[in-house]
Amino acid sequence: MSLVGFSTHTFDALDQLILDYKFRYLQQEDPNNKIVLVSIDEKSLSYFNKNGMYWPWPREFYQVATEYFTNSGAQLTVFDILFDTPDFNRNNISGSASDRRFANTLANAQNGILAFKSTPSADSITSALHEYPNIKSYSIAGQPPYRQPHLLNSRPITPFGQAAKALGNTVLQPDSDGLIRSVHLFDSLAHKGSVPTLSMAAYLATKSDSVEIKWTDDGLRVDNIEIPLLENGDYLINWYKKGGVQNGTFPYYSFHAVVQSAIQKKRNPQADVPVPPEVFEGKIVLVGASAAGLGDIKSTPMSSLEAFPGMEIQATILNNLIGQNFVTQWPTIVKIIILLLLSLGIPFLIAYSRPLNGAISMVGILSIILGAGIAFFAYERIWLSTGMYIVVSVLTYSGGAAYKYFAEEKRKQEIKSAFGQYVQPEFVKQLMDQPELLTLGGHEKRLTVLFSDLAGFTTISESKPPKELVKFLNEYLGAMTNIIFDNAGTVDKYIGDAVMAFWGAPIAQDNHAELACRSALQMIEKVDQLTPQDTPTHARFGIATGNMIVGNIGSFNRFNYTVLGDNVNLAARLEAANKTFNTKAMIAEPTYQQIKDQFLCRQLDLLVVKGKTEPVKVYELMAEKTSENDLTSLKEATEIYNRAMEYYLNRQWNQAIKHFSDVFDILPEDGPSQTYIERCEEFKNTPPPDDWNGVFHLKTK
Repeated sequence: MSLVGFSTHTFDALDQLILDYKFRYLQQEDPNNKIVLVSIDEKSLSYFNKNGMYWPWPREFYQVATEYFTNSGAQLTVFDILFDTPDFNRNNISGSASDRRFANTLANAQNGILAFKSTPSADSITSALHEYPNIKSYSIAGQPPYRQPHLLNSRPITPFGQAAKALGNTVLQPDSDGLIRSVHLFDSLAHKGSVPTLSMAAYLATKSDSVEIKWTDDGLRVDNIEIPLLENGDYLINWYKKGGVQNGTFPYYSFHAVVQSAIQKKRNPQADVPVPPEVFEGKIVLVGASAAGLGDIKSTPMSSLEAFPGMEIQATILNNLIGQNFVTQWPTIVKIIILLLLSLGIPFLIAYSRPLNGAISMVGILSIILGAGIAFFAYERIWLSTGMYIVVSVLTYSGGAAYKYFAEEKRKQEIKSAFGQYVQPEFVKQLMDQPELLTLGGHEKRLTVLFSDLAGFTTISESKPPKELVKFLNEYLGAMTNIIFDNAGTVDKYIGDAVMAFWGAPIAQDNHAELACRSALQMIEKVDQLTPQDTPTHARFGIATGNMIVGNIGSFNRFNYTVLGDNVNLAARLEAANKTFNTKAMIAEPTYQQIKDQFLCRQLDLLVVKGKTEPVKVYELMAEKTSENDLTSLKEATEIYNRAMEYYLNRQWNQAIKHFSDVFDILPEDGPSQTYIERCEEFKNTPPPDDWNGVFHLKTK
């Protein structure tokens, strides 16, 4: 059937609500109205009461009205009234004569459609008693969508049934919430076959007797017209704009006004009457009750606008059929594609967007679904199951968002676990908020790396019991780590008393060289505060800047966030090279070029470190130029040292020795000056080769 998967009995609450509101507020004008309603209303009841005629009225009233409709050129007269009992005698009026006159009028007109009622039955055998030849049944080809038999509950008396052109079932089964949204166009009357509902009987009466009817996969085919049905075989009613007596879709005329007009026209064909004959010419006239006391007011999705009499529901269905104004739906394959797009696209959207962007996009998707549903329904009466799409979208988004939330929380915990001991808490928080800053696996990046070692640690370890040694080491490493964190660095690892750290990753820093050098000077000062006064202990630092590999390096189940490369090895060699010059912090040329404006430095040497062939110019990191300490003496000593270096490089050994010695007046234990004095003395005895350019080959690591 078309509208596969949707039934008015199984619509969820959201789909029902959306469908009802669409009918209510996306109202469609009746494009081909051929139906006129004649209402047994309060005015008619009151009018006849005043004239001594009480409900139920004599059948002569219907005879007069039917003659008037037929003489006016009405195509059909459909009675949504059960004439299931004979009329009774009234003052001067014979009930049987009244019935006979109405039956004769129906027989002469041959356009009357009368109503009967049936009820669903679980047992079809007991219904044999209710076979009724006047009810026309249809042999419908194909597999019917429902098989529940019905028992005949009430029917027109035999003279009326024989005189009518056709009979139709008036049963309207509401949904579980009491609203009528759909109907069976045919019911299976036990031992009788398929019998039509009242509106379908009227519609078939407009067709030829040889009409072909067939159940199909898409619904019900009447000749070449395909009527879409719900999965359970119900026809979904396409409601028009506001119904009811006042300015509704179908024109209403009071029954008493029709009777008055008929009587006046009989007496004087030229008389002006309340309801002129041309009102009914070529129309289908549907007679029924709209008075509240007669109990034929139904609840529909349109009831909030105005009360809906049962006859107007029949008129709506009949007009749907005549004008082929059906609610249709896209093919099943299209619905499946939409569901797949939503089910796959929304998780993709969540996975590759920030939460706010994802939420905004989700609102956009829901707006598109609602907008498309409104547009297709308003202009083409195509029913998109927006309720299902919204539910699927919301559930998919909620599930995807929840999964992403827990996955991200897990990833954040992994990041916190992996980096919490290496970088400052603010960096960890930033990494958790922006995990895309962290590229797992190695990649090349320009960074600054620092190696430190505690000179004289062996002496300390020999002088302290194990517990005190561990306490001192924890205090020392904790202090070094805090300084690194304070300067936005990443601790790579601890190797005994040695510390390795780097700057510029995992979060980019333009001033990574400056931060590393500042950390080294602060760590030197802190070590002096921590180490015992009676031990010759100090920290040595090697710092190098350049390209290196950074990332999570290791095996599948055990890895570290670390740095690798020549510049990392260089920093380690520079840390050890401090022994040669008796210095505390040595930096390579690229680092110096980055920090020379912020820090006081002096050139130490042109070194070829162990394992390398190319020389590297190295400097001693002495102090930060903005330091609160008085740097006058240090600057003066540096100027003398630099002049001594010029003499040294020019092979003027005696002049170099003199100036290096002058440095001792300011810095009595200056290690680099002492080293160069020793070299000058050696070169005086054994001069370097003619192509010597000041390069010194470091023999140890």
